[in-house]
Amino acid sequence: MSAGNSTASWSPPQELEQPLPRSVRLTGIGITYCVLSLACIVFGVGMAARVCIQELHRQAANDSLAHQLAAEGRETDATVTRLSTRLGYVVGFEYNVDGRTYKNGAFIASEHWQSLQVGSPLTVRYLPSDPNKAYPAADPPNSQNHWSIVLPMAGMILLFMLGFATMFLSALLPERRLLERGHSARGVVTRCKEGSRGRSRGYFLFYDFQLPEGALGQGKQYSGSQLAEGSTVTVLYDPNRPRRNALYPMKSVRVASRAGSHD
Repeated sequence: MSAGNSTASWSPPQELEQPLPRSVRLTGIGITYCVLSLACIVFGVGMAARVCIQELHRQAANDSLAHQLAAEGRETDATVTRLSTRLGYVVGFEYNVDGRTYKNGAFIASEHWQSLQVGSPLTVRYLPSDPNKAYPAADPPNSQNHWSIVLPMAGMILLFMLGFATMFLSALLPERRLLERGHSARGVVTRCKEGSRGRSRGYFLFYDFQLPEGALGQGKQYSGSQLAEGSTVTVLYDPNRPRRNALYPMKSVRVASRAGSHD
């Protein structure tokens, strides 16, 4: 059955007969989408800023330690115990101070890292007041920054959360545009197929609707409710691009009350 059948017995819901653009408002689901989108954006910006602020604090602490090592530090011989390229060029080393063995690690320049191997000697500088604080003499703590790692990481966090925000808004904004400016038409369900979207089980509704010039428009929409083939539905479509269409009523938006009327 198609939408080409007589439409004499069908008329659009009264609220859709308002002059375009219609005044619309969010439903509870629409408000939830907006809140979730905003939460994703705020969380993404907050986490990206936190990563950058942590790097700034790390640099400030390293600057302070570098000044201490330059003013008070002493040099001693250490032995390389570990070499790693995880998140940068890292060397692990072991050294003795006053008969006690200490283990530490530090980021170093790539050219220095490449010249080392496990068991190689390494000159380190440590604080006599706290021998746990030690760095390779050729690579003081303020000689390295991690912005080449931190900025991409912050960008990935932000893009990831913006992707979630976009997902919620993509469910809201098309419905809002259609409800504001879309034309209404009688639609007829041509097929109802059981299926799922994510973890939700429901039905995919296929429908036809008649355009003013006589052409036949088609659409498909997921629904939690089953409709029999031949059921009449109300369709809202973009007159410039009829492929942009949806069934009415919508989940995230509804027509606002006219002045002087009640919801």
